[in-house]
Amino acid sequence: MFHQHFLSAPGTDLGPLDSGERVLWRGRCAVAEYAFDEASSLPRWTLPEETDVLVTDRRVRYTHANENTLSSGELFWLWPQHLRVQPGNRDIGRTATVTQIQLVCNGPEGSFPALVFAGGDLATVNDADKLANVLRQAIARFRVENQTEIGVAPAHARMLARLVIGPEFTNYQGGEGQTVTLLGSVPVPAPEPADPVYDEPGYAEPGYAEPAYQQEPAYRESVFQEQSYSEPAYEAAPVSSVPVSSLPTSGSRGQADRPGIAADAVRAEQAMRAEQDIRYTEPDLASRASSLAARVASLLSEDEEFGGQTTNLSAYLNRSDDPQSRR
Repeated sequence: MFHQHFLSAPGTDLGPLDSGERVLWRGRCAVAEYAFDEASSLPRWTLPEETDVLVTDRRVRYTHANENTLSSGELFWLWPQHLRVQPGNRDIGRTATVTQIQLVCNGPEGSFPALVFAGGDLATVNDADKLANVLRQAIARFRVENQTEIGVAPAHARMLARLVIGPEFTNYQGGEGQTVTLLGSVPVPAPEPADPVYDEPGYAEPGYAEPAYQQEPAYRESVFQEQSYSEPAYEAAPVSSVPVSSLPTSGSRGQADRPGIAADAVRAEQAMRAEQDIRYTEPDLASRASSLAARVASLLSEDEEFGGQTTNLSAYLNRSDDPQSRR
């Protein structure tokens, strides 16, 4: 809710009067804004009795400057709906009240903000009545002269014309006061908020979604596994450990004249030769021992043929032409 209608932003200078604007009253008094729609409301803002007040044929302006700040504001004659003079009471001390001039307006959302003048050059009820008469005539004349632009009905314009020459305010100290209704008023526009309101980021957003970069590794791994999977390869057993009878054939062994029997025989013979070559090139310990025994037996038989001549076996055991003798 806005709590300020007639006070400009701090440091605002209203500048010179408009062209053709006439000054009707000038003085000093305290200025404040009240909420008349709120019971026993405190002032929304106040300016001291040293505030300069200027009444023209178009508006009322007020300015107060000190060493640090400049406060100013204005109220145009489009807005006041009621003009009231409220005399002060006769009490003395803390319960005493001062005489006030109240300009009550029709504000936004059913509110009734009011601009109040008191004290200073309005110290007495008579001073307040004189200023109230100036305000009543200025507002009524402005609306009659601009009734087409404002949209004042003809009947209301005739009643406003009577206020220009109507009876003056006459009040006394401790009296009930007087109120005048000003027809053809325009509602006060809602001012712009001083500080724009921003929504809190991140708390009213929809449900949080898992970022794509956190799901990507698992996705890549699954794709890699699907693409890189293949049936494991099985190595064939060495030919030397496979029996010839288990070699593949072109047909059933129960048929002697089966097709491809000649090719199977060729493959079997090649396998046997390959196994013999492997055993020859890399004989194991048993084959070396049997070979050595055969050589010894041969030597012994030769010795018997030649009359028992002794032969040096070491020469045969370390023959240079035997590749296995160097091991």
